[in-house]
Amino acid sequence: MITTARALVSGLLALGGSLGLQAANSLDAQQAFQRCYAFSPRGRVTVENLYGDVRIIGWDRHEVRIEAIKSGADSGRLDDARIVVDATAERVSVRTQYAGSESQEPASVEYRISVPRTADLENVRLVNGALSLSGLAGSVKATSVNGSIRAEKLEGRADLATVNGLVEAGFARISASRPISLRSVNGRILLSIPSGSGAQLIAQNRSGEIEADFEQPARAAGGHHLEAVLQGGGAPISLHNVNGGISIHSTWSRRRERPGL
Repeated sequence: MITTARALVSGLLALGGSLGLQAANSLDAQQAFQRCYAFSPRGRVTVENLYGDVRIIGWDRHEVRIEAIKSGADSGRLDDARIVVDATAERVSVRTQYAGSESQEPASVEYRISVPRTADLENVRLVNGALSLSGLAGSVKATSVNGSIRAEKLEGRADLATVNGLVEAGFARISASRPISLRSVNGRILLSIPSGSGAQLIAQNRSGEIEADFEQPARAAGGHHLEAVLQGGGAPISLHNVNGGISIHSTWSRRRERPGL
């Protein structure tokens, strides 16, 4: 009987500890945010976020939709992170503003923003978070300090840079009037352009290989360096990093590498 009683007590203590852990985890707080604004298809968008990932997609509507999730250890931290939107028909600014004393565990905000595909991302600035872009035909300027930048189906001018992270960009169309600049300090750079595209390309880094479908990289003092004129010239393309490789491919060559194509 004593043994049975001890086993029962141990089981109850274990269950209590488990429930206590679940209760502690349930203290994590979240808060949803959603707004929609009428917007010009040629309007300008700016985004600033200190903590959290951002995803921006282009769509065929004349409006901007902002969806966000704030996450923090408690409601107080959620209140310290305020989502501020300034919107007109021509310009939308989205930023996370922190109030109160600095915390070692501030609330994070993850954004999903839909914009007209021809709108310009005038300035997207992240500090601790990754950026994802898709289906944008307007110009894009974006930076992150600690986080990767991944973009697909771009068509416009692009200036993408991060300090610690990967920069990966795929273009559906490029032209001479829309320069491309990809930069990273600690991270790889991957560029994909349509087959047959005209371009004037310069790629350089200090450590890491440069891989390309069309040329072998030429070594230069202090690192690797590659210059190439594709199809008689066209879009100015500049790729630069310090610690990380660079890969340049055409969509045609990628398809050819897949089995059965």
